[in-house]
Amino acid sequence: MVDEYFVSRLLVARLLAMVLVFFPLAWAADSGQPISLTFHVVDESQKPLVQAQIELHLGGKIVASATTDETGRGKMIVRVAGSYVLRVTKREYVTSETSLEIESPDTPGSVDVILSHIDLSKQEVTVQGKSSNPVTEESSIPSALAPAQAAQMASRPATLTDALPLVPGVVRARDGSIGIAGYAESHSSLLINSVDVTDPATGGFGLSVPIDTVETINVAEMPYLAQYGKFIAGVVTAETRRGGEKWNFSLNDPLPEFRIRSGHLVGVKDMSPRLNFGGPLIANRLFLSEGTEYLLHKQAVRTLPFPANETRFKAINSFAQIDAVISATHSLTASFHYSPHSLQYAGLNFFNPQPVSPNADFHESTGTVIDRMSLGGGVLQSTIANTRVTTGIEPQGIAEMLLSPLGNRGNYFSQQSRRATRFAWIENWTARTHHFAGDHTLQIGSVLSYSEDEGQLQARPAQIQDVTGRTLQRIDFTGGQPFAISDYAPAVYAQDHWMLNTHFALDLGVRFEEQTITFTSRTAPRGGFVWTPSENKKTVFRGGAGVFYDSVSLGAYAFNSFPEQTVTSFDASGGIAGDPIHYINITQEAAGSGFPLVDRGKRSGNFAPYSAAWHLELERQVSRFLMIRVKYLQSAAHDLLALQPQVVQGQNALVLGSSGAARTQQYEFTAKIGSNPQRQFFFSYVWEHARGDVNDASGYTGNFPFPLIHQNLIASLPNEIPNRFLLWGTYALPRKFQLNPHIEWRNGFPYQPVNMLQQYVNIGVASQPRFPRYFSFDLLVSKDLQITKKHAVRISIPMTNLTNHFNPLEAHTNVVDPHYGDFFGNYPRRFLLDFDFLN
Repeated sequence: MVDEYFVSRLLVARLLAMVLVFFPLAWAADSGQPISLTFHVVDESQKPLVQAQIELHLGGKIVASATTDETGRGKMIVRVAGSYVLRVTKREYVTSETSLEIESPDTPGSVDVILSHIDLSKQEVTVQGKSSNPVTEESSIPSALAPAQAAQMASRPATLTDALPLVPGVVRARDGSIGIAGYAESHSSLLINSVDVTDPATGGFGLSVPIDTVETINVAEMPYLAQYGKFIAGVVTAETRRGGEKWNFSLNDPLPEFRIRSGHLVGVKDMSPRLNFGGPLIANRLFLSEGTEYLLHKQAVRTLPFPANETRFKAINSFAQIDAVISATHSLTASFHYSPHSLQYAGLNFFNPQPVSPNADFHESTGTVIDRMSLGGGVLQSTIANTRVTTGIEPQGIAEMLLSPLGNRGNYFSQQSRRATRFAWIENWTARTHHFAGDHTLQIGSVLSYSEDEGQLQARPAQIQDVTGRTLQRIDFTGGQPFAISDYAPAVYAQDHWMLNTHFALDLGVRFEEQTITFTSRTAPRGGFVWTPSENKKTVFRGGAGVFYDSVSLGAYAFNSFPEQTVTSFDASGGIAGDPIHYINITQEAAGSGFPLVDRGKRSGNFAPYSAAWHLELERQVSRFLMIRVKYLQSAAHDLLALQPQVVQGQNALVLGSSGAARTQQYEFTAKIGSNPQRQFFFSYVWEHARGDVNDASGYTGNFPFPLIHQNLIASLPNEIPNRFLLWGTYALPRKFQLNPHIEWRNGFPYQPVNMLQQYVNIGVASQPRFPRYFSFDLLVSKDLQITKKHAVRISIPMTNLTNHFNPLEAHTNVVDPHYGDFFGNYPRRFLLDFDFLN
């Protein structure tokens, strides 16, 4: 029987969708007698230019504007004939500005525009125009990362997520995950070609697409566009590369790195060959792009003895894309990402040697089909996508796990298998520009996703011991059963970029979404502004505020099917002290928080984690070679999922609830130095304050749970970095030499001391312990050797930690450990030799 709650919510969603669709169509119908113009913008080689900005000026004012699509075409409507000024701009291209006579409303016109690329390496070139008007851009500009530049860093990133720590506000956490704005990875969203590719069960990013297949990378912290959902920290968006007009290929890192110990060859240490090719299957109609890499990493843990000190990661990572140009106004894109990978000895470190570290196998895949066509003077994009993640976690044996202040022994306590899938259908329509008290660019859309998660978690006993090996507590697990969970998540949104004049614009939007498994419906209003006070548009102020909602991962709703814990305590003589305590698993019903934008059904698990955030920023183009940006961001997150032991109606229970909260503040200064991508540097300083409940439920419902449930503690979030300086970039030298430095200085990550029973010790806000300050100077030196007219070889020498700075890997965090507070382990200075084959 269908619940009345869902019926009412779905009716409201459908009604709102109908209003959002038919209102702009009715508005577009009342447009008088239009004059239709089509523009085709190409470069010197007749290649279409995407996202070029077209403006028509009359009497010194912008009367119409458009942005080119993937075919280089843009359309606009004007209402009166006359003498106009046509201005076409695109970054890194010389601005075109010319007069245009529009004579009659009866004859549609077509205008071809050729933009010349700015070659900044030639001193005789003079740039005659400016960049596009910043008021035409959104109010929350993301941090852009050029994949080609990122791939040339000494760390040699192989995937999209490997490159993300080059962005201010993004760090690589101690467990290898990505942290944005102080929050864990599961609180952010990863979109590839507008499709959510995170794990439906955990919210993790997984193994992302090869970096060589990516055209653009953008990271936005709390973006105010209503099209984005399912996050409270940030959104990572990436667009993949289309096959070009000519066939090309490259082979990067084809040679393995060998391990040499005491002058002897001891096998292969690393391999990461990457093959990329693409080109036209049918000239001007059908294009293919393919990127495949094989990854083998044997990561040595410097705090353990050889040969029992390596984690072994293997992966095949493949992304294929086919683009079809059906007509000038219609295109189709199909892509498939396939990435099976395995990790032997996951989480290996001094305190968890190989027998305690589990093995993990993952099979991830995403298939996407995107249809783009012109409709009503705008662009309609229809997307269907399917993501599947299969996970298997296996211990090394069946021995009990022993937790000790000096290090853990035995075998990992948990074993699980799960299969999570997500099907998504996305519709997005960007209308042509309308003129009413300014220029309006309206965008409406809908998202319907269906997710499933099925599997089972099994657990064996674990013991907590003191420094002498005496058992203090024993955790037994009973019950547990297979789970099968499903969820519908519909959403509709509307947003308008309202350019009141050439100096001021507003972004106004609202998103209405549901997640049926949570029995909640949510409304997310968002707004921002862009203001450029001067005529030269070199100074820009931006700001905004909005409400954002986390997507509750399906793994949280598998908690009730997990085995239940029975904790037995022992006295000094080894006898049982008191009665064993049995904890039942309970998913709590969230009490009404009074937040008016969330409508909750009265059910257990009615969670709606949300954050309210705002920001202000100033951007200044100081000169052609220097751009700076200063930003302040503040957010408050509420109703975050937390797992805590409680007594409920006289029964001991592990309670999954939404009592968590966090607050973050962030100052950011960034500078782009140099206008030529071959001689360009990026500098950033980020000050961050992020505090909240650290007992995140994902530590128990994720892929690698810890057997013990900690008492909650309010402290610095695990990814908080109070101060971080970052400098990286590229400098081309004569004779095709190139330098790529990467310098980072920051505070160490915080950690939480624990007592003999492995529970958190509250030592106060002012005494938050941290790892020592981190400093690394990495450098990649490369030289291109031309073999033939079309082929070249690039020889690279990546050098990491050139100063040999002590960046400890581990800390003794148990207060009864005789070495409590000591840090140890370090990756010393390292030199490699790489080869790339280029075409």
